[in-house]
Amino acid sequence: MITSQSLKQLHSFVVSTDTNKASRASDSDGVKTTQNYYNRIVKQCKKLAQLVAISWLEHENSEQIRRIFLHFKNNDFQRQSPTYIDMVDLLTGKKGDLLEPWFPDNSFGAIFDQEEIDYFLLQVKWDTFEGSLQEIPQPSLEQKGPFFIMTLPYPPKPSAENVNLDDVPRAWLTSKVDVNNPNEIVSDPFPPVPYLPTTCS
Repeated sequence: MITSQSLKQLHSFVVSTDTNKASRASDSDGVKTTQNYYNRIVKQCKKLAQLVAISWLEHENSEQIRRIFLHFKNNDFQRQSPTYIDMVDLLTGKKGDLLEPWFPDNSFGAIFDQEEIDYFLLQVKWDTFEGSLQEIPQPSLEQKGPFFIMTLPYPPKPSAENVNLDDVPRAWLTSKVDVNNPNEIVSDPFPPVPYLPTTCS
């Protein structure tokens, strides 16, 4: 499980590793691969937080995204229900039209690619700020996905008394993050308000 504290540590590792050219030169493949892996996780976490923040805004498209999270059917081991397919489409960038008001020309992109998401059985928890990743034991020689249960956090929308979502900086909310570009390092991975989840499995 990746908590906000471990996310900060990952981000520090990514930034320090990127600036430490000598260290990377001494173990080029290993360090670079590790850095790319953690960099991707940090970016996926930010994109999920952006998605949740957008879903809480007062906008027709936001309401559609919110419905995908709220109507999601957990424990769909066949991964074939309409709500499961809608969630996969949202996370893999196939519903980019819903994010068009904030990310024109489908520029939000995907949080997970299709091959990556096939490793997981998705779940949504509506009462937590922390996601989790759990193995699915398969005591068999012939094993097939999903191999992990990925629980996505979708906490309740905060009341206006707690936070004004209009105060979420638009620069953070609409900053483009390319999870597939290993050379891109996110400078602001953490949500600017405490009510947004900072985790992603």
